[in-house]
Amino acid sequence: MAYSKIFTNDKCVGCNLCISKCPCDEANVAALEDGVHKINIDGDKCVVCGECLRSCTHGARDYYDDTERFFADLKAGKKIPVLVAPALRSNVREWPQLLGYLKSIGVSSLFDASFGADICTWGHIRYMTKNNVTGIVTEPCPSVVNYVEHYAPELLDRMSPVHGPAMCLAIYMKKHKNLSPPYAFLSPCVAKTDEFSDPNCGGLVGYNVTYKKLLEYLDGNGVSWRGSTPAGYDNEAHGLGSVYSSPGGLRVNVEQYINDQWIFQIEGQPHTAHFLSEYARNRGGSKPFLVDVLNCRHGCNAGTGAIRTEDDEYAISEAMHNVKKETMRHKVKKGIPPGPDFAKFDKELNLNDFIRRYTPKPVSTVEIGRPELENAYLELKKNTASKRVYDCRACGYPSCEKMAGAVAKGINHKENCVDYNRSILNEKNEAVERMLAKEEDRDHELRKAIGVMLDVIVNADEKTQDTIKSVREIHNEIDILVQAADILNGIVPELEALLKKYDSSGDSVINVSKQTNLLAVNASIEAARAGQHGKGFAVVAGQIKTLSDQSTSAASESLANNEILAPLIGQLAEIRHQITDQSKEITSNAEHILTFLSTLPELLRQVEASAQKLKEE
Repeated sequence: MAYSKIFTNDKCVGCNLCISKCPCDEANVAALEDGVHKINIDGDKCVVCGECLRSCTHGARDYYDDTERFFADLKAGKKIPVLVAPALRSNVREWPQLLGYLKSIGVSSLFDASFGADICTWGHIRYMTKNNVTGIVTEPCPSVVNYVEHYAPELLDRMSPVHGPAMCLAIYMKKHKNLSPPYAFLSPCVAKTDEFSDPNCGGLVGYNVTYKKLLEYLDGNGVSWRGSTPAGYDNEAHGLGSVYSSPGGLRVNVEQYINDQWIFQIEGQPHTAHFLSEYARNRGGSKPFLVDVLNCRHGCNAGTGAIRTEDDEYAISEAMHNVKKETMRHKVKKGIPPGPDFAKFDKELNLNDFIRRYTPKPVSTVEIGRPELENAYLELKKNTASKRVYDCRACGYPSCEKMAGAVAKGINHKENCVDYNRSILNEKNEAVERMLAKEEDRDHELRKAIGVMLDVIVNADEKTQDTIKSVREIHNEIDILVQAADILNGIVPELEALLKKYDSSGDSVINVSKQTNLLAVNASIEAARAGQHGKGFAVVAGQIKTLSDQSTSAASESLANNEILAPLIGQLAEIRHQITDQSKEITSNAEHILTFLSTLPELLRQVEASAQKLKEE
């Protein structure tokens, strides 16, 4: 985008009001900058009408002028003649003091542009009557010239060739006052910079110092200019050129000399732009004698660089009434017409000095076809006929078609469309509803699962109670087993002692049996010796031997059994020790199990409470 005198600052919130007020379709370029919607200006397509300056409620539009450079050059010692637009009288109550301050800081001379307006009136009347032309569009407003040169160049042949008041005065100052340019112009209009920099205007005026920036500079630098000695103008007295800053100001002046002529008057954007476009296309039919066009609805008094605004209409009207009354009083007192002194101008001025030319500057607009427009509609989610005529105007454009065209041209974006955002929101809402439905299903399943879990918890609690009871019974039975092991601990040592004692008795029996057996043998021998008399004794000796043999056999068998029993008793002792150790370990484990199981019901109750809460939610 090209440089623009009007620019967007950091206060922009993307409200689109500037787009809705702009008469130039492609002058505003909307974009997302770091996620923030902002509307910038394309300087090639802006006509500096200033409607965005007026309409922006956020102070997001500002402009450049030559105020800083003007004061810097004055401080450097440069002598600068100054032209002052007549709107100063309605904008600054203490205007004589302001003029006095400017003279005090080095302004070489001060000229009232109302006199230039008088020359402008004279020039129009003389040109139109001399050339017998009608229907021309007056030129006092540079924004109007900008619009025609950019958007309606076919109307240039109908544009008045007479310079506006400021340039008429500048030409007069150079040719008749021999003042060297460049001059400064105290101005209510931002677009005057374009007029003065136009090669067709000769470069006479080098500074466009707007009222607003002028007072901002003075007050911002702490200058107490309101206490300055008042000063007046250095040029000739003016006529009704002082009311040029009001709507129809040129018309009022022309009507002083032309009677019963149709003079068409129009002010304010976008009406002026629409009229000029239509007027350019309307080549036939009747035409007014003159078309008096102003960019600003309340004229230059509430211009784009003025201090007054459209809300000050009453104060502006009062000030202009007083100016007109004073002018009329002054003229009547001297017995001269209230308008310009045409006889004097005819004698002293050359009309050709105040004639200008125009240069067509057609704007290169972005051309789009139906396919591009259709794609933009789809991008905006306008896929139905009703959506394409939604025309809410929140985007700043008068129709959805205009917005779609802007998107297709790349000077706007879909996120700036309310209906698009609503569609996105609806889609997201539908997605949320689907998600909520899924979540509801999941919640149902969760509740169901929680119900099963609650049943499991209850069942587990019951089983836990049974388990506790069983473990306690095991614990009690282990206690009995431990007691039996303790008894066994006492019996086994006694059994081992008895077994040892029994082994000793068995040995004694065997020894006795051996001696008895020997005695029986001896007895048998003696009985044999005794013969008949020893038979009875031999029987006894035989029985004794049999008993001895049986005792020996029984004792030997007992000893053999003892040898078998001794290891068993040893194993029994080992088993006793194992029973004791394992009983202690089982008892310890059982106690741990009981401790855990005793806390488990409380844990289960906590889990059950949490599960129940989830189920209720």
